[in-house]
Amino acid sequence: MGKAIVISGTPGVGKTLVATRLASRLGLSYLNLSDLVVRESLYVGVDEVRGSLIIDEERLVSRLTELLSGSESDVIVDSHYGEVIPDEFVKTVFVLRLNPAVLYERLASRGWGKEKVRENVEAEILGICTYNALNEHPETKVCEVDVTNKEVDEVVEEIVNVLNNVKECEVWVDWLSNEALKDFITELLNTS
Repeated sequence: MGKAIVISGTPGVGKTLVATRLASRLGLSYLNLSDLVVRESLYVGVDEVRGSLIIDEERLVSRLTELLSGSESDVIVDSHYGEVIPDEFVKTVFVLRLNPAVLYERLASRGWGKEKVRENVEAEILGICTYNALNEHPETKVCEVDVTNKEVDEVVEEIVNVLNNVKECEVWVDWLSNEALKDFITELLNTS
């Protein structure tokens, strides 16, 4: 039975680049949950306000259970909602974290609407992806990787080192305590 090595994080942090490169490096299969949801119609509707699909979590979990049960090797799973994968199939969840000011610029440069950018930056500031992962999986399976100012291969190397027990898996990123971000966070919160 295969296990999921989940690459999670707020939209825009670089999950897909890291996950595909990691899959290539380790010789493992790659699965993008959003692509799976669309391809197999595993959603119940569309959130018109956010412009996103509302996943059918029960059907998605059932399909993931089927896919992972049938896999003979581990699978790299790319998703900002990777916490939906049943814990029995999760090897490790790597939550990629990115300086919120950098994320803001990245999402804005993609032409995202102001509210969507703000919502995702706030999610990064608060560590929502980490929070969600910790609600579904033990802390020993949840690792944060600060990807700020790092090349994709550096991030992949850090993940490989955790998987090989060379580096400790830990939850440690706290943007709210970061003095350098205090003005950015205050300005973001005051522009509602």
